[in-house]
Amino acid sequence: MSPTPQKEKRTLRFWARRQPRVRPEDSAAVVDVLVAWLARQPDTGVLTFLGMEGEIAADQVANRITQPLFTTRTPAEGSLTMHPFEGPRERHRYGFEQPQEGAPQADPSRIGIVLVPGLCFDRNGDRLGRGKGYYDRLLEGLPGRILVGVTLERLIVDEVAVEPHDIRMTHLATELGVTRI
Repeated sequence: MSPTPQKEKRTLRFWARRQPRVRPEDSAAVVDVLVAWLARQPDTGVLTFLGMEGEIAADQVANRITQPLFTTRTPAEGSLTMHPFEGPRERHRYGFEQPQEGAPQADPSRIGIVLVPGLCFDRNGDRLGRGKGYYDRLLEGLPGRILVGVTLERLIVDEVAVEPHDIRMTHLATELGVTRI
């Protein structure tokens, strides 16, 4: 009997969480690549994330790109919501910043590019998240968008087990560049 995707994901999460933390210089290198790449993309809204400790600080593209910028909020229950990047923030119980409860929501039609965090990715664009499905549910509601997995080269693995609900990235961004899948 072959392992289930859930068991394979659990093993890969265990591996990914034991990798060296993302250093500020690693994060800055990926952000520089993103800024240069975004400068060549259509003038459409960019949805970024406010990283957790140890993640790429993709929000550092702010004030360096010309596109409108949006970010996510993780509510106590339900799916991620999208909000204008500028605005009051609060600290989530897991330590990352997010738009305050009740902040105005973004019009999804304004978003054409989504920067997506992950514990690791594979070269097919498959992503291993933290296991709650927040981003998969969000991305399911944003069909046809450019989905950019934001990571480091050392966190790209041979294969990420996928399940029917998993959403594949269209691009990967690392310190070495942005690659279309």
